[in-house]
Amino acid sequence: MYVNQPAYTMNNEVKFYLEKRKDKQTGRLIVHQVPILLFYSFNGQRLQYFTGMRIDAQKWDGENMKAKRNYSEAAEVNKELVRLKAKVEEFYDKAKVLDIAPTVEYFKENLRGNFNDSTVRKTFYQYFEEYMQKGALTKSKSWAEGVKGTINILKEFSRITNYSISFEKITQDFYENFLSFCFYKKEYYNNYTGKLIKDLKAFMNWATDRGYNTNMAFLRKEFVKLREEPEIIFLNYDEVLKLMELKLEKREHKEVRDLYCFGCFTGIRHSDLVALSEENVHKDHVLFRVKKTTEANSVPLNKYSRKILDRNKGKYLGKCLPQLSLLSVNKYLKELIKEAKITRKVQITHYKVVDALKTEEMNKVFA
Repeated sequence: MYVNQPAYTMNNEVKFYLEKRKDKQTGRLIVHQVPILLFYSFNGQRLQYFTGMRIDAQKWDGENMKAKRNYSEAAEVNKELVRLKAKVEEFYDKAKVLDIAPTVEYFKENLRGNFNDSTVRKTFYQYFEEYMQKGALTKSKSWAEGVKGTINILKEFSRITNYSISFEKITQDFYENFLSFCFYKKEYYNNYTGKLIKDLKAFMNWATDRGYNTNMAFLRKEFVKLREEPEIIFLNYDEVLKLMELKLEKREHKEVRDLYCFGCFTGIRHSDLVALSEENVHKDHVLFRVKKTTEANSVPLNKYSRKILDRNKGKYLGKCLPQLSLLSVNKYLKELIKEAKITRKVQITHYKVVDALKTEEMNKVFA
């Protein structure tokens, strides 16, 4: 099935067309009892709605979008079309008065007589909050915290630059100005700026799948998530052993030391470390299902990793290791390395990539 849709228009005019559908067997256009469809363009969106009426194609006046006079039921059909046109315009005016952003579903529910407050379109940030809350049901706490941070940075960008963000305004111009804000105002580098863009694009995909968004500018190849290969700084074997034997006073330092060293000896990522339970521990190995891939994994234990398990046994309600977030680990690990007096010179290089044509202009804005 396909529909001969009208060209996009911004004049909020209600139009009526016959559905264009071909017979599956003959391949010819169906001309008898053809559905009459209502089309309405508004705020960059387009409503397509079956009026509930059908008519033979030869009895339809396409130019004037109504039934021909010589059709016996023309008066009833045209009266209903006029009523539907007036209803759609009424619903649009109502949304305008109430200062709400109508959606396609808003009009459909109103036309069906099923309108309720849930069909009123939320703001961009309210949808972003919904995305975060629903995602938190299946994703990690750190994911939700990261998305919340992205929302806050977008709000700050909007406040400082006076750029009102909506689905329709997520354009290439927004992208370039947001990058400049991140680089020159916030002094972020490629990796974190890329993370913000990644969060935004994931949200826009989610909103598009649910019919909240119809603006596809975020899918352009120029709307790219920036990234750079991170500098990998690691402890050597002797330095890890130095941490293992270090006498520590603070509880946080002891817990971070055990988490970090156990990860070094086993190669297990943080999300799987904190999920390890006593049932995963066997005589000479740990057997668990990787959280990220759901695959089963068996990792051998050496005398050091076994020692860490033994001194933490029974402390964390069935879990094998301290229950710390990755954010807390990173925070206390810096203190721990300093206390252990592990020092080494390293070179770290970060990048900021922005449209060269805008660099000088945006530098002035955020100076």
